[in-house]
Amino acid sequence: MTARRPPSTRSRALRLARAALLLALVGGGGAARAMTVNYQCIGYRPLSAELTPREGQIHFEGKDWRVLRVRDAKEARYVNAREGVTVVTRAREMTFTHGDETLQCFLKSDALPDSPPVKGQ
Repeated sequence: MTARRPPSTRSRALRLARAALLLALVGGGGAARAMTVNYQCIGYRPLSAELTPREGQIHFEGKDWRVLRVRDAKEARYVNAREGVTVVTRAREMTFTHGDETLQCFLKSDALPDSPPVKGQ
């Protein structure tokens, strides 16, 4: 006959196992890790970004910028005021501003068509 654990011990062990699994999935460090995402800006100008909920890196035409996320109710907005860089993401679209130039960019993926989405579809 095998000894059974009391219900409180089993539920505690289950909670600890779930917490360990969650930590393993998140990376254990508590900091969000960014994945590189590629965008195609108007004029066939590629842009790549690594964005987390707090900060990010933007790579565009041989230049790199670190951006910090600022509060915005409807979209994710990242800013580097010193360099004049603003990035606003919403769904599959990104608006990239550097100095006096503003570009509309669209998420590029092997799983998505190369052309930008058509409004209204």
